[in-house]
Amino acid sequence: MATTFYQIQYWTWTLAPGQAVWLSYGPSDRYRTGTVLVTCSPDTASTGTAQVTQTISVPETFNTVVPTVSGDLVFKNAYTGFNVTNRGGNTIKYFSVAISVIGP
Repeated sequence: MATTFYQIQYWTWTLAPGQAVWLSYGPSDRYRTGTVLVTCSPDTASTGTAQVTQTISVPETFNTVVPTVSGDLVFKNAYTGFNVTNRGGNTIKYFSVAISVIGP
């Protein structure tokens, strides 16, 4: 039977149009053994009295496993990381990141 893990985190980070920020999560074994899905959502901010359209993307997700040897034991620290990119024409000041992992 599969297990699921879900995490949502809110960020206050100013991203100008075309700018990206790298985010990384871990270490966690779930990133090594599961299917990792990431999505971001911008918060539609007001500029004065006008609402602006915002577009954000996560073009690809990177999973990295770093082995650590201690005597005869090998530990595998797994991380997931990705760029959050402002793809629109307006500055983004707030966004959320949702990570879902489906594992064994």
